[in-house]
Amino acid sequence: MKHFLVLLFFVVSITIQANSNSFFAFSMSTTNQQDRLEFSIFPNPLKDQRLFIQSAGDQEKHIEIYNVLGEKKYEIITTNESILLGELPSGIYIFKLEQNGMKGLKRLVIP
Repeated sequence: MKHFLVLLFFVVSITIQANSNSFFAFSMSTTNQQDRLEFSIFPNPLKDQRLFIQSAGDQEKHIEIYNVLGEKKYEIITTNESILLGELPSGIYIFKLEQNGMKGLKRLVIP
C-alpha cells in the first residue's frame, strides 16, 4: 500500500507539473527508441555518497537530478564515472543522463 501511494503521488505530481516544467516535457518526448541512452547507476539505493554511472563510451555526461516534484536538485557535466551526492536528502529522485546526443532516465533512491 505504501508503494502504491508513493507511485500515485508521483503520477499526480507529474500531471500537475507537466505544463510548466521542461523536465517533464523532456520525459514525455523520450519515446523514440533510437535516441534513448542505455546506462546504469549503482549502488541504488545509494549506500554512501558516491554514485557510479556506467554507460557506453567515455564522452562527456550531462547529469541532472530531479525530486518527485520536478525540481532540479543537482546538475553537473563530467567525464568521470562517479559523482558525489552528499548534499541530497533522503528521497526518490529522477536521474537524467544525456551523453553523445542521447538521453535516458533512471529512478534513484537515497535512503
